[in-house]
Amino acid sequence: MIYRRNKLIFILKPFSIILLLISIFTIVWMRSSFVSLEYSISTLEKKKAALMRDKKVFVAERASLLSAERFEKFVSNSTVSGGFVFPDRVKVVYVKRAKENEPYRASFKEK
Repeated sequence: MIYRRNKLIFILKPFSIILLLISIFTIVWMRSSFVSLEYSISTLEKKKAALMRDKKVFVAERASLLSAERFEKFVSNSTVSGGFVFPDRVKVVYVKRAKENEPYRASFKEK
């Protein structure tokens, strides 16, 4: 009986030590993976913030480029009448808004 018990302890002791080492290395590996994931998330958040700032700048620039005052200023400098004029009905082109991924369609027909 004692011989059997010593044999069991002789087998279980190295097995438990190996299992303990594997579990410690697994915990360390998981922690390092978590930290690297946090770093990559923070870098992506910084990129997102920079892109959001750029988007705000571009939206403001687009609004200033498409403002009616800018068109009026350009037209008043380039025409004799000093403002917008109604177009000739023959020269009007109607552009229908398509779905998201389709090109715009233009025609000379009324809506």
